[in-house]
Amino acid sequence: MTRRTSFGVALAACAASGLGMACGGDAPGRQDTSATGAGRSKSAPPSLAARAAERCDAANVSAVIDSAGIGPVLLGTRVPALASRCTVTDTAIALEGMPERAHVITVGDSRLVVLSTGTPDTAIIRVITSDPTFRTTGGVGVGSSVEALRLAHGPLCAAQGEGNFVVTASEVPGVSFAIDWNPPPSREPSAAATPFPGGDPGTSLDASRITRIWVHGVAGGCRVGVG
Repeated sequence: MTRRTSFGVALAACAASGLGMACGGDAPGRQDTSATGAGRSKSAPPSLAARAAERCDAANVSAVIDSAGIGPVLLGTRVPALASRCTVTDTAIALEGMPERAHVITVGDSRLVVLSTGTPDTAIIRVITSDPTFRTTGGVGVGSSVEALRLAHGPLCAAQGEGNFVVTASEVPGVSFAIDWNPPPSREPSAAATPFPGGDPGTSLDASRITRIWVHGVAGGCRVGVG
């Protein structure tokens, strides 16, 4: 059963979430050594069928982030069907200044926000988290460094939208990672028109941290390769 509540969430631009493959970068494999990622390694996630049937209050509920979704909350799932196994609260969020239909999903002791279609059999089109509980198979999540993402999941792409800086990794297409990078000022006026001022920021991004992750399932061309 769902209920209406107020939940104010501001998200990065949709345009930034359509980024996919990149070129260049270090070999993947080294794990995050931050407090939120220490000791984690790549592992095979539960099958999609298992995740699609999983209850959100299960003791060992999946917390994996991949191209299909986050844990038991998968793209394309009808919200009424999800509500039969998870606590779903209806809400609305502001995206690019426009209100969007959304839902808060309780998974274990954590929460996810999903966007859905406006049709009668509304389905999930985006899954969003700012909770470090959820991780990729390489152990990367909110609080992890950009370097950890690149080394665990391959070459990165970068983009800028609505004042937010976003990266994507080649091994997890359709997933965008907002980061807390503050670029150095540029003396070149034309740099303001580029996705990242000055072009490829290279390894200067490595120490930046992931602040939010959203799964949208859209993979596109790389505008700026990183590393």
